[in-house]
Amino acid sequence: MTNDLISRRRLLGAGGGIAAGLFASALVAACSGGAPAAPTAAPAAPAQPATPTTAPQSAAAAPTPTTAAQAAAAAPTVAPTAKPAPQAAVSSTKGPVELVAWAHWDQGIQWLIDAMKHNNFPDSNITIKKVVYPYDEVHAKMLAACVSGVGEPDIMRVEQGQMSKFLRGAPCFVDIKPLIGDKIKDIVLGSAVDYWSWEGKIYGIGDELNVCALALRKTFLDAAKVETTFDTWDGVRQQGLALKAAKPTTAIVSWHDQSDGDFQMLLNAAGQLMFDQNGDFGGDTDIGHSIILMHDMIHKDKTAVAAPVTGNQTWSSPVYWEAFRKDEIATVVGPPWHIGNLGQQTAIGPTQSGQWYIQRMPAGFGANKKTATDGGTSCSIPTGSKYHDEAWSVIDFCNLTNAVLEDFNQRGIMVTYIPALNDPSVQKPWPFYGGESIGKTYADLATDMPRIYQSPWAAQIHTAFQNDVITPILQNPNAGEKDITDAFAKLKPEIARIKTQ
Repeated sequence: MTNDLISRRRLLGAGGGIAAGLFASALVAACSGGAPAAPTAAPAAPAQPATPTTAPQSAAAAPTPTTAAQAAAAAPTVAPTAKPAPQAAVSSTKGPVELVAWAHWDQGIQWLIDAMKHNNFPDSNITIKKVVYPYDEVHAKMLAACVSGVGEPDIMRVEQGQMSKFLRGAPCFVDIKPLIGDKIKDIVLGSAVDYWSWEGKIYGIGDELNVCALALRKTFLDAAKVETTFDTWDGVRQQGLALKAAKPTTAIVSWHDQSDGDFQMLLNAAGQLMFDQNGDFGGDTDIGHSIILMHDMIHKDKTAVAAPVTGNQTWSSPVYWEAFRKDEIATVVGPPWHIGNLGQQTAIGPTQSGQWYIQRMPAGFGANKKTATDGGTSCSIPTGSKYHDEAWSVIDFCNLTNAVLEDFNQRGIMVTYIPALNDPSVQKPWPFYGGESIGKTYADLATDMPRIYQSPWAAQIHTAFQNDVITPILQNPNAGEKDITDAFAKLKPEIARIKTQ
């Protein structure tokens, strides 16, 4: 995939674009602040989150995985620190300009305001008016504004799981690729731009480094005499058997059976694409089928459990984290908005401080990359804004200088701007993770981050894949290879139908 990833086609009519159901999942969980990635389930972002595929990440609690929303909503654990004034694009503003910024959680805009204030943003004429709507509503309003050409804000935070809705017609957002220019080399592309790119153009930039990894409760596993270097997924499974012998009520890992977030991370780390450059589903491969080993871990050797869920919170609900507090699950896979701040009260909490460790994703499929990407929320400039230059000056300053550390300071998220990722404040030891410098760990993993493609049909395909393959297979104790093959076969005509809408 090239740095050119992506442009847009002409907006489908108002009816088709708005009528399509909102993909409420990922963001909330993944990035949101994002999280989706991520996923289509309920979300992150979230973030994000940020939340939340859409586990998401938003303060307004988003549903599920890809969303950074859930992550974003999490209480900050890192105290803010003032940074030297970074250099940013100079605005063309001659008089006072108030930029209207929309997001699905308060902190998703507040950190921009604080970054400008704490890092001496060079144009005092520019201020931001914060407008926050619930996750589904803000994306629906933005889509309606795109179609009608009326009421567009100046900055829009778009959760990655929702971006597909904006790729089916005339560009709704400004192509910022020419504005990023040479700074493209200073960002981790798989997290920063790929989710908001299409056909050679870039329609948004995200500041959350959503590198996926494995977090393991090392001291707990050491006490159970379980090997804690998980090089391969087969090794995870074998150590799961050893753990089961020592701790019969503890599973080595949990797999989400109501979200495709886990599948997408493993597929991505295998060097394969959830969506190809044409936006078509890329998971129906031998490797994609083999990743459903999650089924056998849950139902045959019982080394894994289905991730606990609550209602439409199918990624990281309160009962999910309670299972970790009750010693029922010993490891967890995900991006930083999911596993990089486990000590916060909305996750495991501080009681297991010093017991956890983060490592690369285990190998075992395809290209065996160290990591994958999942979730995020962009800063995008709607084409209907009157202040493109001013909006870009804010986005450039807050995402492509060390001012981005404001979001790290407030939420503990890792950042996509490489010079800031290498800042001492990020690289310091983290007590919750046994003194490990998870900033260094994530910076290393980021060097192996795969590139991905977005798809105009991503939201609907995620849902179809979840409904036709992930949930029925992972919830059927007797499912075998033929059932997996049949499930993928059932998916094909549904995807073909989706692409005609």
